[in-house]
Amino acid sequence: MFLVVLFFFCCTVPLSADELPYYVPSDNFAMDCSPSYSSSDFKSTSASEKKFNFSSVTRVYALDPHYRDVKPKVSACIFRKQFTYPFFVSIGPKFVRLYFKPITYSGLNLSKALFSVNIDRYRVLTTSESSYSKLPSDVSYFVREFCINTYSQILNVTFTPSSKISGAYAFFNKIEIVSMPSNLYIQENVPLPLIGQPSGYSMGNSTALEMMYRLNVGGDLIPQPEDTGMFRLWTRDADYFVSNEAGTSTIESEVEIKSSLLAPTYAAPVQVYASARAVEDVSASKYSARWSFPVDFGFYYLVRLHFCEISRKIQKEGRRVFHVYINNQTAEDHADIFHWSQGVGIPISRDYVVNFSRPGEGKKILSIAIASDNGSSAIHAGPILNGLEIFKLSDYFNNLAGNHPFGFGVRNSDFKDYAEDHCVLIGAARVLGWSVLATNFLFCFSSLVSNFKQRREKPREGKSSDYCRIFSLAEIKSATNNFADTLLIGTGGFGMVYKGTIDGGCTNVAIKRANPSSHQGLKEFQTEISMLSELRHTHLVSLIGYSMENKEMILVYDYMARGTLRDHLYKSQKPPLPWKQRLKICIGAARGLHYLHTGAKSIIIHRDIKSTNILLDEKWVAKVSDFGLSKTGPSAKTESKTKTHVSTMVKGTFGYLDPEYYRRQKLTEKSDVYSFGVVLFETLCSRPAVMPMVGIEEEEEYDEKANLAEWALHCCQMGTIDQIIDPYLKGKIDHECFRTFTDIAKKCLAEKGIERPSMGDVLCNLELAMQQQNAADLQEERDTKEAYGGMNGDVCMMIDGRQCICSNNSDKTPGVEFSEIMFPIGR
Repeated sequence: MFLVVLFFFCCTVPLSADELPYYVPSDNFAMDCSPSYSSSDFKSTSASEKKFNFSSVTRVYALDPHYRDVKPKVSACIFRKQFTYPFFVSIGPKFVRLYFKPITYSGLNLSKALFSVNIDRYRVLTTSESSYSKLPSDVSYFVREFCINTYSQILNVTFTPSSKISGAYAFFNKIEIVSMPSNLYIQENVPLPLIGQPSGYSMGNSTALEMMYRLNVGGDLIPQPEDTGMFRLWTRDADYFVSNEAGTSTIESEVEIKSSLLAPTYAAPVQVYASARAVEDVSASKYSARWSFPVDFGFYYLVRLHFCEISRKIQKEGRRVFHVYINNQTAEDHADIFHWSQGVGIPISRDYVVNFSRPGEGKKILSIAIASDNGSSAIHAGPILNGLEIFKLSDYFNNLAGNHPFGFGVRNSDFKDYAEDHCVLIGAARVLGWSVLATNFLFCFSSLVSNFKQRREKPREGKSSDYCRIFSLAEIKSATNNFADTLLIGTGGFGMVYKGTIDGGCTNVAIKRANPSSHQGLKEFQTEISMLSELRHTHLVSLIGYSMENKEMILVYDYMARGTLRDHLYKSQKPPLPWKQRLKICIGAARGLHYLHTGAKSIIIHRDIKSTNILLDEKWVAKVSDFGLSKTGPSAKTESKTKTHVSTMVKGTFGYLDPEYYRRQKLTEKSDVYSFGVVLFETLCSRPAVMPMVGIEEEEEYDEKANLAEWALHCCQMGTIDQIIDPYLKGKIDHECFRTFTDIAKKCLAEKGIERPSMGDVLCNLELAMQQQNAADLQEERDTKEAYGGMNGDVCMMIDGRQCICSNNSDKTPGVEFSEIMFPIGR
């Protein structure tokens, strides 16, 4: 039946390129608060299989004096506690529109409508009591429109009533979500002119935008259904235009509007480019035509100006040249539309960024002006402007919420010519519905194919993927000075690791770039992202973001200034680590592994624990890294013991690999315990997991290359484990601490996984070993003071029988060093 309908539709609608819609969004749906919209309708657009508690959502009515349909009621959704709508979407940029009609509903006090709204990680709106004191009376409804990149297939819209006011509630009237083309507004690290500053401004993928103004300059209102497939509303410019002594007029196009690569057909409707506001007097001084827009302090703003040469008199460059000013500063000193677009009737747009990020109260005026270039004798026509858009850019804290939560309003008079005597909201919704129905039939298969490709090409991310940024390749190259060899800090199975800086040089990061010839590829890359996007722990390395541009696979992490644990054990020029420092690192790594095994919904088995995957930050805090081989095991919280392992192909690093896992190909969390046992002996002995036995004659019965785990177990059995520890540590480890440490390390290397301790038991024993070492150190400190006690609490030591080093230690601070004050005995 579907194919019959699709065939009929395709046969009755011409499919020529000129007559197809400008843009067909893959996601295109709306949710309102009418009683016909049930929870089951909502679930059809949700990716989650959970049952949401819709009892906390109340649909209420109010009489609306501007609502002139046969049913004079308008409905709203009311929330008295936090509520989240999860929408199923494809990955990519989206328009999210929130509709508000702030009037009294069912006796509710409007002043109690105090709430905030979050879209994924972005705070987009916060109301206060003053939000309702100066609402214009002629506004039919308010729209807040946001442009947000989605990195997972669930987009959450969360309404949170204020907890500070009793009886506070949240409300909305409608939500729309519509896909947009990539790079339409959120452009990947394309440097834009920053007005008043020589440097440019680069907008990252994580930047969210709020549409503040969208004007059809010199033309009529363009309602949502007449947009280029994205249901944007283009309003008149009359309310923002400031005239002066120079004569201005609105003009209509004398030529056919064409499409080009410079301005895709979906950039703006043809109506925007087919009319303009022009300055008639070319001899007038600057600021011949000006527009003024109130904006919030504390943000950067993107200004997009739309131009199109629509006079047939202009047939070459230099015939219409003018200046563009933004905030009384020059944005263009030689604007020539014909030159930019290389012809008449060809649209073009120019983007600029304005900095209003300084703190301030209330609103500031953003001004835009065009003026003639009096210095050119060839000018035949005055400056023109066809359209403009202004967007607020999210700040460093992912905030877009300003002092005016409902933004701009849509006036009833705006729709007088378009929808007289009809409800604009209902009319637009009906047209939207028919458009969705038609385009869904026509583009069903192409959307499915597109979504399938996206899911294959984009790594799947977990519920906390909002912590994960997507970087452009240009950002990565800038951060690493184009992968300079001088910034190379390590290599591994996945590829090379570089030190870099992001956020204007404020943040140091480690950037791991995949080697195309590496045996680790897309699967490991996706696993790393999905795992670390869900996990946050003090002893796990944090993933900041990734890049997949131009077939690259790049991961961006927090920078670990001290490198890997192995860097401080052997094959290094670094000074040897004290025993307590090593013990502290082992405890930190054990805490990270214990969290993986017990702290998440399901057990996470790392599968590649080794000393090079334990990193150290500036403060020597140990963090487990590299989750490319990780596997999710059975639920960590289930009581069922029916499934205790994961059957999988053997992967890992030789020398650390669990022999039981290798033989049976059954992976459990005890495989991580075995690998960690190898790390414990590696830390104690300062020797690699697989090592050449050169110069150790007493172990001649072993092969030329010996396995550290087998060797350590052999020494434990023979009672000679103290003979293979790092010589630097000899005499510096308390006997009880040493026994506790080696006992738990030996148990980790048990042949059978069931005989090995859990990571929780390993952690407890390591902490016990630290307590034993601390107690022994404290006792040694006391014994030293008693043996060498001097006058007034001085502590003295003999040096070569001739001198004494003394230091006042009356405060009895443990571990205080002796001073460098030296004097002959007998003084």
